[in-house]
Amino acid sequence: MLRETKEKQTIPAKTLLIIAGAFFIFAILFLILKSKTGFSLDQKFSQSKRMPILFSVLGDKEEYLFSLYAEFYPNERKAALFFVNPKTSFDDGEKSLKEKGNSAPSYVESVLEDTLDSNIPFKIVWTKEQFQNWVNLLGGLQLFFEPKSLHITKNYNRNKESYVLDGEDCFDWMSSLSDDSMISYFRRLEIQETVMLTLFETIHEKRDSLSKQKLTYLHGQMTTNLSSKEWETLIDFLKKEKIQFGVSEVPGEPVLRPKYKDQILKANEETIKVAFYKFSGELRSPSFSEGERARIEVLNGTAKNGLARYGKVLLNDKGLKVLTVDNAWDSNFKSTVILNRSGNTQYTDLISETFQGRKVFFSLRKDLGLDATVILGEDFQNSKD
Repeated sequence: MLRETKEKQTIPAKTLLIIAGAFFIFAILFLILKSKTGFSLDQKFSQSKRMPILFSVLGDKEEYLFSLYAEFYPNERKAALFFVNPKTSFDDGEKSLKEKGNSAPSYVESVLEDTLDSNIPFKIVWTKEQFQNWVNLLGGLQLFFEPKSLHITKNYNRNKESYVLDGEDCFDWMSSLSDDSMISYFRRLEIQETVMLTLFETIHEKRDSLSKQKLTYLHGQMTTNLSSKEWETLIDFLKKEKIQFGVSEVPGEPVLRPKYKDQILKANEETIKVAFYKFSGELRSPSFSEGERARIEVLNGTAKNGLARYGKVLLNDKGLKVLTVDNAWDSNFKSTVILNRSGNTQYTDLISETFQGRKVFFSLRKDLGLDATVILGEDFQNSKD
């Protein structure tokens, strides 16, 4: 009886091989799945890997407004922001992203993954109401409006230079078009870039007021595949680190559509790939931060002569290149204002340090060919005296 019992308790060698094989297959499948889905957000930060996230915003009646493909580089404290215009049409046809409506974000994800040969593991989509709630919880976004800015819409007349826009006001500004021309879409995209950069900077500036309860609320105000823990990790990074941002757009060639009597931006996938890797490569290059590459104008916002030239001297001493000096459109500036024009924050951060931590406003205007506009006010005049 004892012998029979021992035989029943012994596991045959064949069974052991089957179990071992099953574990081996499971391990292989796990590794394959891991390679396809990528690492968790915590792992990406801890291992200093690049972290791609696709942000998209929808408007009224689920209209597609824009997408932002962001690559964060935690170890370098940099982020490449690649914006997608809703007028864009990719290689597969003439239909623009705007015409795809609420399906556009997932379509953009698919195209960018194929084009850049890279998985986009994390996605965030805001509706109009959700984005407005975000802005309101942050206490509004502080923005600067110069005379040539598109600041008047059918709902708001923004006739002052500096405003703290609430969610409704902010969304109205970044979703409005002066007309249906291609140039209006280009200009609106610059406004959307201005808003998103201001949003990221506001998260950093108001980091002490962003409690776990508020983060939980924000996590519920979007459609995302980020878990609560991953979401907190992302916000902690934005709160703690002063990130150097760079901004570019998915390139496209304006093409006339006779049937619709309008234009679309025809995008070529190979051109997109080259453009993005050139842009992100330059952003991560050590030479990108050199002040001699900066394009800055200094304007005198007071009635005192020679102030802009003195400001130029200060910036030159810091290694920052000033292209022009001139008088501002108004001579009654009480405070010095720094406007970021290109989305490259490295130079405006250096300018802010040069002028004793003056606030930087995002006011992107690619047509000016500048990185920054510095408007010297009475506070600078008094400190000079």
